[in-house]
Amino acid sequence: MKNLSITYVNGLGNLEVEVVERKGIGHPDTIADALAEHLSVSYSLYTLSHFGAILHHNFDKVSVLGGATEIDYGVGKITSPIRVIINGRASGQFSDQIIPVRDILESEVCSFFSDFFGNILDIDRDLKIYWFVSNSSGPGKTKQSTGSRANLFAPQNISEVKGYDNLLNNDTSMGCGYAPLSPTETAVLKLEKILNSQDEKRRYPWLGTDIKVMASRVGVNCNITICLPQVAMYVLSIDEYLYNLDTIKSRIQEILSEILPNMRVVLSTNTRDNILRGDIYLTAIGSSIEAGDEGIVGRGNRVNGLITPLRPINLEGVCGKNPKYYTGKLYNVAAHRIAERIYKATQSACEVFLVSQAGQPIIDPWSTMIRTSQHFVDKTLISQIAEEELNNIPNITEDLLMRKIQLY
Repeated sequence: MKNLSITYVNGLGNLEVEVVERKGIGHPDTIADALAEHLSVSYSLYTLSHFGAILHHNFDKVSVLGGATEIDYGVGKITSPIRVIINGRASGQFSDQIIPVRDILESEVCSFFSDFFGNILDIDRDLKIYWFVSNSSGPGKTKQSTGSRANLFAPQNISEVKGYDNLLNNDTSMGCGYAPLSPTETAVLKLEKILNSQDEKRRYPWLGTDIKVMASRVGVNCNITICLPQVAMYVLSIDEYLYNLDTIKSRIQEILSEILPNMRVVLSTNTRDNILRGDIYLTAIGSSIEAGDEGIVGRGNRVNGLITPLRPINLEGVCGKNPKYYTGKLYNVAAHRIAERIYKATQSACEVFLVSQAGQPIIDPWSTMIRTSQHFVDKTLISQIAEEELNNIPNITEDLLMRKIQLY
């Protein structure tokens, strides 16, 4: 395999200090990521079923903006709608057939919010959609351009669809991944997923989805702060609010004792509450997107579901990007897959960096850099794993469309 470097790094993955964050599924940034990915999948499936190809699009600049609410014990009401800005580009035509892009995407927005919030949100009243989707080609097109560049948003046949003429990188970019997760990373990820699971919501119907977990660890001392929204219709008094908080705090400590048995954990919850002033995390729908807050693609969790500034991290907004050939999406998924396979095969901590050149074959990175904690590593095995996963990149597209990969 060409352009591959394998480097030994003493102590790789042995972090004495960590900062680990996860923005829960109801956090505005996570909502924006999830919505953008739903839009891309919906559009891709439509063009695949009608034309046999994923047409050019990107919705990775989608934003969600909070409205306004009136909140009291037992009552939560949205008084100004949540705003969704559908921003991006999409092909609106294939041959002589017009694609109902706006209908596809706006219908998906409504379905997404309806599925997520259920009957607690009135889609017709509490949601407003703003449309900023264009079909303007980026720099590079001239009067002499042919093929996919000439007809980027209105291809006449599949051979003119970008990614089908040649599977090339759309950008000079980088994707990265690492394995394994540390105990702290595992705890942060699992904790939010448990608290936002259907079982826990049945157990605690007052618990909202905008749960944010932040861990700061030095040695065996781990401080964890969690923001826990409560849904007003289920909370009839300040006493109930405080009782709920104590109840869920006990539940969290129980979970953490199982996940982090060898750590000294100090847990804090809803640290911005000021009971005397009546300032508490009481919401209408369980998310700060209902009032004032905003969510933008790429500001939240990375591909592995975490924000880890002391680890290899990529700032690409992967959600909403075309799953066929957008490097900033595919290389981040591939890098994590390579790292996980190398770790399983060698039991050594691993970091993977894939660097692309725009216009070059996507399965052949400009540079593949792998760092491992094992000094005498089997380089032939590592090279084989990396090459297999790079050749498997086209299959990542199918996994994304089947929602087998969660990017947030």
